[in-house]
Amino acid sequence: MKISVLTIVRGRQAHLENQLKGLLQSTVLPHEWIVVGMNQEVTLPDCKRFPIRTSSVHHLTEPLPLAQARNHAASLCTTDGMVFLDVDCIPSPDMIGKMVNALQAEDRLWMGCPRYLPAGAADGDWQMDQLQQQAVDHPLQPQLGDLERQSSERYEMFWSLCFAIGQSSFKRIGGFDDTFDGYGGEDTDFAFSARKASVPFGFVNAVAYHQHHSVCKPPLNHLKPIVENAERFRRKWGVWPMESWLNAFAERELIEFDKDDDSIAIHRLPTESEIQKATSLTPAGF
Repeated sequence: MKISVLTIVRGRQAHLENQLKGLLQSTVLPHEWIVVGMNQEVTLPDCKRFPIRTSSVHHLTEPLPLAQARNHAASLCTTDGMVFLDVDCIPSPDMIGKMVNALQAEDRLWMGCPRYLPAGAADGDWQMDQLQQQAVDHPLQPQLGDLERQSSERYEMFWSLCFAIGQSSFKRIGGFDDTFDGYGGEDTDFAFSARKASVPFGFVNAVAYHQHHSVCKPPLNHLKPIVENAERFRRKWGVWPMESWLNAFAERELIEFDKDDDSIAIHRLPTESEIQKATSLTPAGF
């Protein structure tokens, strides 16, 4: 099976070049690497091992049109197999090969295995064995151990940072719903759409090393799109996503949130000072 790696990016140039360095060490090389910039053009070093195809999407009001960018990347893909890999992830040498094996075994929505790096681990001239030694598992993700693959009915555990899917299943799902503008909820919506379309879900022990960066906890810097996407999700699926974030916003009296209601009242947006105080060096995802 031929497989492509699809990456969307805004900023994060060092992360993007680290991902390329990781891809070049893969035991199974991608047929192509598709990189889509969000409201930016993409610049990358020359690569002779596989084709790099770059493109961009532009949104008038939203700096991170995640769903739109992933759909655009998929539309450019020329292979049956697709691996979506967030820009802050470095693939382990056997990640692509394990994704190929998983898709050949069954065309599921396969989520990979993100492992998290400490600050500085991927700075400078890093070596892959150093990443392997320093990376830690996420406590909420399944520990597969010697198991390479595991089926799951818990679609709510899907994260879009590292996953594989066949073109036919992606089209059956309908791709990402690009009415979800910006950050928050679009990946859970995609997983729920997969369940509705009877596309099975599972985990594969295909490791991607997540590069360290600061994160706002809760994501006050994305409050408005999170609230709007949460309301959209509620209308579509009848449940609230991202409840821990919404509760955290409510505790700060930024919003009025009642899980039995169908809408959220925004009292005010956070100040820059509040955003800075909420920003930490905790690895993103924790």
